[in-house]
Parts: sequence; structure tokens; C-alpha cells
Amino acid sequence: MALSQEIIVAAAMELLNRDGIENLTMRTLAGFLDTKAASLYRHIKDKQDLYDMIAEALIADIKPSCGLRSAKKYLLEAAGLYRQKLLSLRDSVAIFTWSRATTPRRFDFMKNVMICLLHLGVKENKCMVATHMLNNYILSSVSDETFFRSFPSDTPNPYETILGSNFEWLSFDEQFNYGLEVLFTGFKALK
Repeated sequence: MALSQEIIVAAAMELLNRDGIENLTMRTLAGFLDTKAASLYRHIKDKQDLYDMIAEALIADIKPSCGLRSAKKYLLEAAGLYRQKLLSLRDSVAIFTWSRATTPRRFDFMKNVMICLLHLGVKENKCMVATHMLNNYILSSVSDETFFRSFPSDTPNPYETILGSNFEWLSFDEQFNYGLEVLFTGFKALK
């Protein structure tokens, strides 16, 4: 089989889902592809480059159907698609945390987010901060969701002891959307 960046990234993603990031090494990836690690370096520079390519591959499909016509609708849809992509790959939050957001598709994604935030009234000099806040919210939300999904469904909710029997646990979708609304409300209030 002839190696390519696409084949290497697909194999790396399969290994991530199977074994996790702590077991994703150039040696294990090469073994999985039935080649030598040196062969991988013809297509990728190093592990950092691999992380960048994985993040780039995940974000490639995030194309909200509404386009940029409606800023808030675009951001809500983009955030939801981003969340789904992150949830589809084990340890994706770590990949995005450790990869550079300067790859072409990630840069385009961030540019579109900034355009929408500007349309919502975020000041230009605060737009990058707002973009990072939104990105960090999505990453931390997915991290929490992944953590809480790992518990058996019959595990008692520890928050009920703090908040009482009236505590209502929102679905992960409801929690995610509520957090987005809080962010957008804050962005709007700070115009």
C-alpha cells in the first residue's frame, strides 16, 4: 500500500479510537500500517504535524448549511457540528489542545467565527478573545461530556446532595446549548 497523508491520518484516527492518545506513537502507527516509522516521516514531519493533520481532518467537514447569512445561526450550527466531530474521536480534545490552529481549514473556520462575532457586535479588538472563549467552551464541554458519559447510568448524581431533590440534570445537548446561549448573551451585553 502506498502511503499518503490521508492514509496516515485515517490510521492514526483509528488507533486513537481503539487505543487512546497515550498509545499513539510513530512506532505504533507505523506498525499498524505495516511499515517502518521512517516511512511515515516522508509524509509528516513529527507527532506535532500529525496532531495538526488530525485536527485539520476533523474540522474539514464543519460547514454550517446556513452559510454566513445569519451570524448566530451559523455559530450555533458550527458549534454543534464541532462538538459532534470532537465526540466522534477519542481524545480529540487533547488533539485540538495540542495542535496549532493555523492550518488552512482551522484558520478558515476561525475566520468565519470571527466574522460572525463581529456581526453580533463583538468589537474588533475583542474578537480574537471571544473566538478563543467559544473554542475553549466547546472543548471543555466535550471534555466534560466524555467524562460524564464514562459513568454507569445508575451512578447517583453527586450534585443532588448539593442542590436538593429539585435538581434537574439537563441532557448533554441542553447543557451545551445553554452554555452557548450564556456566551452569546455575554457577547451581546458587552457590545
